[in-house]
Amino acid sequence: MWTSLGAVREPAGPRAASGRFWAVALGAAAGIFLLGFLIGWFAKPTDQKTSVSPHEDMKAAFMAEMEAENIKQFLYNFTRLPHLAGTKENLHLAQQVQAEWKEFGLDSVQLVHYDVLLSYPDDTKPNYISIIDEHGNEIFNTSLSEPPPPGYEAVRGVVPPYSAFSAQGMPEGELVYVNYGRTEDFFKLEREMGINCTGKIVIARYGKIFRGNKVKNAELAGAKGVILYSDPADYCAPGVEAYPNGWNLPGGGAQRGNVLNLNGAGDPLTPGYPAKEYTYRLDKASGVGLPKIPVHPIGYHDAESLLRNMGGHAPPHNSWKGNLNVSYNVGPGFTTDYSTRKVKMHIHSHNEITRIYNVIGTIRGTAEPDRYVILGGHRDSWVFGGIDPQSGAAVVHEIVRSFGKLKRKGWRPRRTVIFASWDAEEFGLLGSTEWAEENAKVLQARGVAYINADSSIEGNYTLRVDCTPLMYRLVYSLTKEIPSPDEGFEGKSLYESWYKKNPSREYKEVPRINKLGSGNDFEVFFQRLGIASGRARYSKNWNVEKYSSYPVYHSVYETYEIVERFYDPTFKNHLTVAQVRGGLVFELANSAVLPFDCRDYASAVSNYAHIIYNLSRNHEEELATYNVSFDALFSAVKNFTEVSASFHERLQQIDINNLIAVRSLNDQLMFLERAFIDPLGLPGRPFYRHVIFAPSTHNKYAGESFPGIYDAMFDIKNKADQHEAWEEVKRQISIAAFTVQAAAETLKEVA
Repeated sequence: MWTSLGAVREPAGPRAASGRFWAVALGAAAGIFLLGFLIGWFAKPTDQKTSVSPHEDMKAAFMAEMEAENIKQFLYNFTRLPHLAGTKENLHLAQQVQAEWKEFGLDSVQLVHYDVLLSYPDDTKPNYISIIDEHGNEIFNTSLSEPPPPGYEAVRGVVPPYSAFSAQGMPEGELVYVNYGRTEDFFKLEREMGINCTGKIVIARYGKIFRGNKVKNAELAGAKGVILYSDPADYCAPGVEAYPNGWNLPGGGAQRGNVLNLNGAGDPLTPGYPAKEYTYRLDKASGVGLPKIPVHPIGYHDAESLLRNMGGHAPPHNSWKGNLNVSYNVGPGFTTDYSTRKVKMHIHSHNEITRIYNVIGTIRGTAEPDRYVILGGHRDSWVFGGIDPQSGAAVVHEIVRSFGKLKRKGWRPRRTVIFASWDAEEFGLLGSTEWAEENAKVLQARGVAYINADSSIEGNYTLRVDCTPLMYRLVYSLTKEIPSPDEGFEGKSLYESWYKKNPSREYKEVPRINKLGSGNDFEVFFQRLGIASGRARYSKNWNVEKYSSYPVYHSVYETYEIVERFYDPTFKNHLTVAQVRGGLVFELANSAVLPFDCRDYASAVSNYAHIIYNLSRNHEEELATYNVSFDALFSAVKNFTEVSASFHERLQQIDINNLIAVRSLNDQLMFLERAFIDPLGLPGRPFYRHVIFAPSTHNKYAGESFPGIYDAMFDIKNKADQHEAWEEVKRQISIAAFTVQAAAETLKEVA
């Protein structure tokens, strides 16, 4: 087990002098013996942690300072009104957060603004879907809004369900059901069933992949409009009632969300650069990642009316059937009795450049003020944001308060800690991306780590962590110190309950940690800038609870009450998440030697190399024909593994009092993640620059390893020019091999 070397530090102040010579001599001898013993002890793997230093004492005080009741109160305060990005309500919340962070004692708290492209419905022309007869008469119209939850009937400013950045338009045509709208679903329709979606309006159920990928796939298939809906199979847990009597999505509830395909670009009009007053902007119509067809979300009651009389082909497989009382026929169009009817979309949303505001707070470090550890989470919500994002924002608030309490007592972290309340995350991670673009040069030189803090809960089963391999041992070590909040694990650690409930499938005898994908504010820090990143929240049992995300996601029913009544009544899980996120920030900001372990990166890279190689073996004949070899990649991985082990050995021998040596090794650790960044980016995705990890091309939410090679091999048998396709695979293997070898070079002993 990794143990923080930051635990071995000089005492905080001088000892009181003794009047007796022998007492001093014996005390000094005992002190030297004890120090030697402790250094030897902490150099060994151990499962016991003993508080032996100011670092450990202050960490214990920090962890004990956080309280569930405070998080509960913050969540209540943050969910009284909607806080849609670009509205005055969200600016007022930013100002409130700024004022309270100042009260908590941060050194500085600034509002930082950007002018970005956002998208809103038209107040005078609502969006809806119709079924029309042969004369164009509207026979059925979908709902214009969600029925409000109890107690919220009088709240103003609730934006109706819409797909942000949808194109305007009123297309009409035959309906085609496309299951989840995944790449493989469209392949099934086009290649196996002979169904052409050109000129059709497609209806896809939410789930499995990012909604923007569904829209992109529909565009590529020639569709002229997309209807998205939440099927009970994906948004209702069995045996649970709909809100307010349970935590399932009511039939009138619908999921808002953006349908961009930004691929890390940030503001669509200023890709790569901060959206400030002086910045050159693209024309609104030619912004990055904007869909070219209308898109609209509906609830499952309305979806049932659209799907009830579908004709055409039967569903190709049971997996295409949801839980509505319909056939799930694919179409195109309706059954014979209704064959003259069509579907018409009425979409009038508009895009406009709008000012957004991040809140940026800082505690200056003592020994290394030019090294930054960042904790960030977003503040904007689609409506009340009871889970997303305010369950995360409330935790950040309590972490900031606790750091401020320590600072008021005279403590400061070794490194500078930056706290961020991001705006416009729901519109494409805009607040975080613009800030990182504006500060890119400084962040690349000084950024140690980024910890993300969106929703603290998406279930109440166990911990879920996604992070860089550099942080694996830090996460495991920290969770062994935090008590488990789970029933049946009283007196046991969070690590124990997490491991019991979700063991790793890749590594023996440790809990599962996931790869970082995207869909959240860590994206620009990790995928573009190469800053070590991680995230943690309480989650559901993914093996059993097959519904997507959590049922009321991005609906009006995401309230304080759904959290307080159903998800976490005592807020014990919120407190646990606060201790994990806060504990990670504390260790990263205060350990003398950065708590990164490059050996875990080596293991991960080796594992991913074998996975991608095994995938290639589905094409043995082509590998031989086109002379494709993975030897260079495996050689680089071997070198990286050996150098990582050697670096770790040197780390164990470090003299903690040699500040130059500590700084040098810390910089090698800090810059290791940066070494995996290719400045040219991935093919067609220039802002995704990490060679080891990227969001999947087919699902932004999921992480893919060796994405350049993976994408080059995807569906390769159907590429028109096989020689060209396999040449690209070879090119991507060479890029990966070079990058891994170059990363190994950064860990070698400095000459």
